[in-house]
Amino acid sequence: MADRQRQLVRRFFDGLTSGAFDADLFADDLACWTTASGKMEARLYRAVPAMLKSIFPDGLAFHIDAIIAEGDRAAAEARSEGMFDVGQVYTNDYVFLFTFNGDRISSVAEHLNPLRVPKALAARMMAALSAWSMIRANRIDHAPGKYPPGFDPASRENR
Repeated sequence: MADRQRQLVRRFFDGLTSGAFDADLFADDLACWTTASGKMEARLYRAVPAMLKSIFPDGLAFHIDAIIAEGDRAAAEARSEGMFDVGQVYTNDYVFLFTFNGDRISSVAEHLNPLRVPKALAARMMAALSAWSMIRANRIDHAPGKYPPGFDPASRENR
């Protein structure tokens, strides 16, 4: 079982790096928490890779340093690196805690060093996620081109 959980954790980081999580990665009742936002709606968390891809044109690469898995839980130490503006390199260190329900991730808690997140980058991330959330709540215009990166209004996940 621990090997399967390690594989799911690797798929999680592959999704963060590539710009999209696999559709079958998470349980339907996914619970999410981040240092930046606290408890986060699962649908919003699923949009994080696309949001990162929109802010980091060459991607935000995640590298796993260690995975520890036992029972229905796993922890991963990871680091990220990416360029978010011309000459602006962003790096951070993370600890992610995962819980599993069968072959799916049922909870994610993302811990990072908030002091390493530049204010300009934090503002862009929050604006992108806020726009996605507003669209989900039907609070802003759904005109073509007004969807934030990673939001597909036709997707079953976004209804």
